Amino acid sequence: MNHQTLLTNYLSNLQVELYMVNYNRCDSDWRDLDYTPDYSKFYWISEGEGWLKIGDQEYYPVPGQLFLMPEGVTQSYSVISDQPFLKYWCHFSAKVGGINLFQILKFPHFCTIEHPELVNEIFNQILLYARSGEVYAHMMAKSKLMELITHYLMNLDLEQITYLNIPVMEKMSAILTYIDAHIEENITVQDLAQIAYMHPNYFIRFFKQQVGIPPIHYITGKKVNRAKELLSCTPNTITMIAEHLGFRDLYYFSRLFKKHTGLTPTEFRKQTTRLVT
Repeated sequence: MNHQTLLTNYLSNLQVELYMVNYNRCDSDWRDLDYTPDYSKFYWISEGEGWLKIGDQEYYPVPGQLFLMPEGVTQSYSVISDQPFLKYWCHFSAKVGGINLFQILKFPHFCTIEHPELVNEIFNQILLYARSGEVYAHMMAKSKLMELITHYLMNLDLEQITYLNIPVMEKMSAILTYIDAHIEENITVQDLAQIAYMHPNYFIRFFKQQVGIPPIHYITGKKVNRAKELLSCTPNTITMIAEHLGFRDLYYFSRLFKKHTGLTPTEFRKQTTRLVT
């Protein structure tokens, strides 16, 4: 399993929470040294000057650079002139299976944004929804925060993203590779726990922490995706496809498929055939 596939599995199960967002000019006494926040931050500078230290690296941000200051990393900041930052900023959390994303992956501390007007618009929309009293506003603010994180990723070289716990990454890579290679068989938790050298009960907790869902749910989702491919691209009967994927009970397979897609296998095949023709 390559780096990008494992990264995709983490990000597809990302859960975010927005704590605070604002657009303002920093005060002349804007300064804090060597503190470790229990939230993550984005800084998006409109104008002005200032200094940041993230871990052991120092920066002087300029407009067009989106800065990420991860939870759990020692940081400092300060004004450096009589022209302090005018900036958008937000505090948030990003978790996979209840674990802080930035304990799993190490990201560059900033990226240069190709289309800064899009980031301005996203921040303005986060602000709008964060200040709204509508019942749906918090959900919209979170969706815009997810969009901001997506823009951050889109402007990175993915090779710059590294794993903080290499043994865990290698173990997860081996497990997910095994699932992909044996998706047409009956894969059990015991099989996967053996690969990870773990007791099955501990393995289930470990997998859910890393991926965000239990292993059986993950395997089922993979089987349904494979069934969708086979229904779209082969003339095989639904019974043949179900058996090929290890489902001996056609009714159970159809019910599971509909639970995941909203359509029965027959309905799905009709829809995709219509799209192709």
